[in-house]
Amino acid sequence: VNRIPRTTAAMASSDSESGSGSEGSDAGDLFKRRRCTDCPCCLLFVVGLGGLLVMMVYGTVNGNLKKLNHGLDARGNQCGVSDGFEDKPLLYFCPLVTSAGVHTVNMDDPVCLAACPKEGEDGILTPSSITECENQNAYVTTQIGHRYCLPEGSAEAEAKQKVKEGMKNAAEDFLSVLTHVSRAWPVLLLTVVVATVMGYIFLFLLKTVARCIIWVCALLGFAAFVVLGIFLWSKSQDTDDGSLTTTFQVLAIISWCLSVVVALLACCCGQAVDLSTACMGQAAVVIWKMPVLLLSPLIKAVTKTLLFLLLVVGFIHLLSTGDVVGYGRDRHLSFSDSQRLMLVAYVLMSFWLLAFISALYQFSIAYATAQYFVANDAGGSKDVGQCAVFEGVCIGLRYHAGSLAFGSAIIALLEFIQRILEWAERKNQTAGGNNKCVDCILKSLMCCCCCLQGIIQFINKNAYINIALTSRSFCSAVEAVGHIIVSHGAAMAILNGATYIFQIVGLAAITATCGLLSAYLLTRDQYENEFGQDYIENPGYAVAVCCILAFLVAWAFMAIFDMTSDTLLICHAEDMKQEGGPQHRKDNEEFADMYEKAEKRALEMREQDGSSEDEHERDRKS
Repeated sequence: VNRIPRTTAAMASSDSESGSGSEGSDAGDLFKRRRCTDCPCCLLFVVGLGGLLVMMVYGTVNGNLKKLNHGLDARGNQCGVSDGFEDKPLLYFCPLVTSAGVHTVNMDDPVCLAACPKEGEDGILTPSSITECENQNAYVTTQIGHRYCLPEGSAEAEAKQKVKEGMKNAAEDFLSVLTHVSRAWPVLLLTVVVATVMGYIFLFLLKTVARCIIWVCALLGFAAFVVLGIFLWSKSQDTDDGSLTTTFQVLAIISWCLSVVVALLACCCGQAVDLSTACMGQAAVVIWKMPVLLLSPLIKAVTKTLLFLLLVVGFIHLLSTGDVVGYGRDRHLSFSDSQRLMLVAYVLMSFWLLAFISALYQFSIAYATAQYFVANDAGGSKDVGQCAVFEGVCIGLRYHAGSLAFGSAIIALLEFIQRILEWAERKNQTAGGNNKCVDCILKSLMCCCCCLQGIIQFINKNAYINIALTSRSFCSAVEAVGHIIVSHGAAMAILNGATYIFQIVGLAAITATCGLLSAYLLTRDQYENEFGQDYIENPGYAVAVCCILAFLVAWAFMAIFDMTSDTLLICHAEDMKQEGGPQHRKDNEEFADMYEKAEKRALEMREQDGSSEDEHERDRKS
């Protein structure tokens, strides 16, 4: 970083010069000298990471992935895994001919083979007999996934169907849908590109014509959802496939409902447009000053995705250390007490690590925005380093890893409890006969846990902002945020509500437009021709995936606005608490004026509520 404000340099001063509440080199400045916070929690997190690494190595060394997907014969021997069967990895179902002469298979009598019976170029079946079966006459098979031998010949059509039904499960249905959707990858890619371009256009217009763009986006979102619903409903009338008709009709109804939501929002929140315009305009100025902020969601998404995949692979290896019991495809894993403990610790630590990445991301955005807030305004321009986000990552890891680990540990624990409740609910539905009382209790607990998690995420986000600004510990930051909310909560709520208007109309406009574009493109003959290689059986799924991708891209832009505007609010509230009065008002004059308008609006609302209560009391007495 070549150009860093003097206040930022003060943040990175040595710990020996700072105390828990000491001021920076400028006595009235917001920034404190950086110090390490919540060190015990940081140490615990590092130990947990070490344990996670040890468990991943243990699973890789002692696990055997074949245990998870290779079949077992009728005697419980696992093909390709059990002693004496290492060279027989394929599961074959012994043939059975009914009294009516129909060729089928005995699903209860599978055996392990080294190779599937196949016909050679000379028409000879090899091997022609299977000595392990009661009926030793082999039938022509196809090898599936290096694990199973499925009937192939027309004479064994019923046998093939029987095996497929016995092997069918929800995961395979999902993979089938995923395969069809993947054929529309050019449309999916175009959706992401269009959503990204629309996001940048939205950002540019916010900086220039913010008041106009909110109404344009609301109108565009409303019209696009209505047209998309009409288009999908008309498509549902043109098909004879019942499931396809239902899919299109459901998507059409969802589109119309969303259009109603956008219309109601535009009608009911018109009075907040001025504040919304001012607040989002300030956030847009910050983002344009540091464009690297827009790359942060992408970097976070890629990092968390790669980390998630790595953790999933490690968990699968750890699962494969258990013992497999059963026969055929009916199997389950058996674990010792120590293995169960490792699995629980692995999942909990994985949740903690993923939550920590999200916390570090929020901290880095808050740090960059806070650096902009305290920078001196020289002739309408602020001198801010372009790499402030990456600097925030380094500061967060060096000084505040303990505080970030503290907050993310609470989120990870709640996430873990939710997964346990979901597992208990599935067990109740499958093994417990779906006890209604137990199901109601579990759903209530899940709802409470979800609500609590949302509240804590809100508190954590604001605490991370305060830590980036003041270098407090996590608990001290939570306390400070509580005081700020009590003192300035009404004005902050009004401004937060105002930013939600822009976020919703922006999400609606981008998602609806991309969904309409994808629905149109998927009606091309390339995807509707049953004999073409890109044929999609149910394009409704592909349209839904395109809308989800567009929503995620749009959300990345909107999340930056939300985090940036919240950081500016906390910075301004902290600035007003200074003993000598606000130190940075002159550098953020427009934002300060907007905040004062929000406070006046909050005061007017309180006075209106008070007068209404007085009138009600007079009416009651009379």
